[in-house]
Amino acid sequence: MFKIPLIPAEEIGYHLGLIVPPEKAKFFYNVRTSSEKPPAGYGTRIYDPKYQPNKAFKKLGIPLTLTIKPIAQFNSAKKLLAYLKQIENADKDALLCFHHGTLVDDASRDWGHVVVFDRLIKGKIRIVDPDPQDPKWGLVTPQKMFEAMKKHGEKRSAGVWTLL
Repeated sequence: MFKIPLIPAEEIGYHLGLIVPPEKAKFFYNVRTSSEKPPAGYGTRIYDPKYQPNKAFKKLGIPLTLTIKPIAQFNSAKKLLAYLKQIENADKDALLCFHHGTLVDDASRDWGHVVVFDRLIKGKIRIVDPDPQDPKWGLVTPQKMFEAMKKHGEKRSAGVWTLL
């Protein structure tokens, strides 16, 4: 069994290149800010080699490895669903990265987002979303998640992130 050190999410985020808008800086102890929204939106910069998760995990003594299966490797929502079934059956942990506005049908949310993949229920994907403005779990269709991942794109790390 792993012994994962107790490290604040904010510190992990810092090592993943977290950037927030200036008005959100008050919620953090040590954070980078930018008045201009970065190309992938506010949040982490894991697509930048300087902020790769596995480098951060090693530096912080976290015994995990993150593997990203980019959305470009799935040619349909059906393939995405099949892969998530494999993850669930193997009892693995995964995160899903996608374009937030596309998933929630809100064009004003033009940024990337990451949620926890919980399980599959009656052909739908149950996600856990720690969003401070709207924390929840919810069910989304594989087609909707596939479209949101495609919109965010491989260059912005959209896809399925597994943690081992």
